[in-house]
Amino acid sequence: MRAGLLAASILCIGVSFAAMAQAQRADVIWARQAPGAVITLDGVLDEPAWGGAETKLIRYGVNNGNPGSGFQEEGGRLAKDSTYALVKFLVVGNQLYMGVTVRDSSIGGSAIFNRFDGLLMSIKDHTSLGAPKPPAEYFYSWWYPDTCDHDPSAVGKLPHFLGKFGYPTAPTTQCDPRTAAQIAAWDGATRIQGISNSDAAVDTGYTMEMRFDLGVVGYDATKVAGDVVEFSVSVYDCDWFGLRL
Repeated sequence: MRAGLLAASILCIGVSFAAMAQAQRADVIWARQAPGAVITLDGVLDEPAWGGAETKLIRYGVNNGNPGSGFQEEGGRLAKDSTYALVKFLVVGNQLYMGVTVRDSSIGGSAIFNRFDGLLMSIKDHTSLGAPKPPAEYFYSWWYPDTCDHDPSAVGKLPHFLGKFGYPTAPTTQCDPRTAAQIAAWDGATRIQGISNSDAAVDTGYTMEMRFDLGVVGYDATKVAGDVVEFSVSVYDCDWFGLRL
């Protein structure tokens, strides 16, 4: 039979950007300005600016402190390879950069929801005139639903983009590549330390590097006082789903 372990670690954060020091707040994570920094989305995090980035640790099964955190078992078994993720934020102009380093012994996914690794994120869309602001969803993971790809569990497969600026979840359209406008609004890359969708060897983790255009969702981090972005991220961690017992 198939054995699947899922540990979903959830971190709800407010990302605040400011060009000058402001009073400490318990409900935000500060994203450091990096004027003029050139960051290549390759999943390596080797640019000097990352060395000074603010960092948040997300661990499964513990209170990670303010801003709030939580976790939930979805697979029916207690997790053994607990989630351990370091999240970093930088701002260049009106672009938010996020680097995520995740320890993981079994990387991969499937076409089944909750049976995958990766990140489900949202930014409250401040271009909306109503209140409360609706979430713009950013889903970057090894979940491949309703896909024209006939083998979503192929060995070595990388995560892909779903949500507001990702591929639509419909088999007749998801085969189409993302448009230039979608890529400009949100893009990223992943480097795997191991081999995804393979239980032949134990993986050690993966690194994601992403860029979000804040302007398309109604924020302006270039203001003197900065801006506060309503942001949340869930880390999905499904281990050994392909293991046969």
